[in-house]
This record gives sequence, C-alpha cells and structure tokens, in this order.
Amino acid sequence: MAECPKCQGRMEEGAPYVDMWGWRMLVRWVDGRPRKSSWSGLSFDGRERSDISSLRCDTCGFIELYAGNGAGADYGTMHLRAENERLKLEMARVMDRVKTLERIATDPAERTAREIEDLRDKDR
Repeated sequence: MAECPKCQGRMEEGAPYVDMWGWRMLVRWVDGRPRKSSWSGLSFDGRERSDISSLRCDTCGFIELYAGNGAGADYGTMHLRAENERLKLEMARVMDRVKTLERIATDPAERTAREIEDLRDKDR
C-alpha cells in the first residue's frame, strides 16, 4: 500500500461521505467558487463535477483527497500507486540481498559462512 507523506505510515483507501437523515452520499468536487441558490442551496449549473476518492494514514490520520474522472479511475490510480510502493519495497529488499551476496562472493571463508547463516535466518 502507499506510504504516508507525513509519517511514512500505511495509507488505506476510503471514501468521504455525508450522512443526512440516514441517507449516505459520497462527497463530490465541483470547479469554481460555490454559487448560492434559493431553491437547492447551491447552484452547479454548467460546471465540472467529479467524484472524490481518498487515502488515510492508519498511523497519523492524514487524508489525501483526489478528484478526477470518477472514483473508479481515482481508485485505479491509487491501486497502481500502492502496487508501485509495494514493488519499491520488494526491490529494496532484493537489492539488499544482492549486495550481501556480492559481499559473500568476495569475502573470506568464515565471514561467508556467517553471512549465509544470516540470510537463512532472515527467511525463517
């Protein structure tokens, strides 16, 4: 999953919503400043509207909001971002192991035996 830009905690996906008299509605974004309407409270005539998707840090509570071409597209982007973060962590782990293996290949025998045992212990 994605990493929090504030505390490096784990970001989880969710959705902001409004609960009005038992009706739950997702929050949406509209371009421009709000215009008052005596009939509906706000007027959005002819203005671009987008669903909002979000990520929240499970450590510090920081929230990132995304507005785009519908929540599905935004959640797809968040999933790709999360997968990218996971792959970065996996790649760092692989590079660490390669560095250890390179050191094993060039170090004296007793150190090599200790490094091999350390690698075996990491996998358990």
